[in-house]
Amino acid sequence: MASPIGHSLAGCLGFFLVCGNSQFLKYYSSKRFIITAIIIANLPDIDFLLGYLFYQNFNAIHRQFTHSFLVGFLVGIILFSCLRFYRKIPYSFLVWLWGLYFSHILLDMLADDRYPPAGVQCFFPFSSNYFAFPISILGGLSFTGGIIQLNNFLTVLQEFFVILLLAFVILFVVKNIKKNEKSRN
Repeated sequence: MASPIGHSLAGCLGFFLVCGNSQFLKYYSSKRFIITAIIIANLPDIDFLLGYLFYQNFNAIHRQFTHSFLVGFLVGIILFSCLRFYRKIPYSFLVWLWGLYFSHILLDMLADDRYPPAGVQCFFPFSSNYFAFPISILGGLSFTGGIIQLNNFLTVLQEFFVILLLAFVILFVVKNIKKNEKSRN
C-alpha cells in the first residue's frame, strides 16, 4: 500500500492541476482548496479508524469497501452536494473530487502489497475480489518492524519521485494543449 505522504502528494498534484483555473478559485480559496485536495486523496484510509472503532484492529477492514470506485462516486456526490449547498460550485468540481479519491485507489493498486490479500476491493459491492496491477511501480509500506525503517523511507522517496515525474508529464501535456488551443484561435 502507498503511504499517506504519497497520497498527500497526489492530492497536491490534483490541486496544482486546477489551481490556475479561475472557475475553481472563484468559489474556493487556494488554502482551503489544497487542504481539501489532501484530505480527499487520503479519505479512503478512514477504514483504519473504522476498523479500530468496530473491531479494535486497525487493519480489520483496510482496503475493502472504502477503496471501491462506487464508494468514491458516492463520497464525491455527497461532498459536492454539501459544498454546492454552501456555495454555487461548477460540476467540474465533482469530477475533480472523484479524481482525487480515485488517485488513492490507483496508488494503492500500483504499490507492492506485502499483506495478503494483495490489492484493493475496487469493484465492491459487485465483487469482493482484491485487485492490483501485475507490476508494482511503487514500493509498499511495511509495519512488521515498526513504522520507522529503511524500507518505508525508500518507499516514500520512490513515491515522491514517481509522483513528481507524473506531475511534470501531466503539467507538460496540459501546457501544450493550452498552447495549441491558443494558436488555433
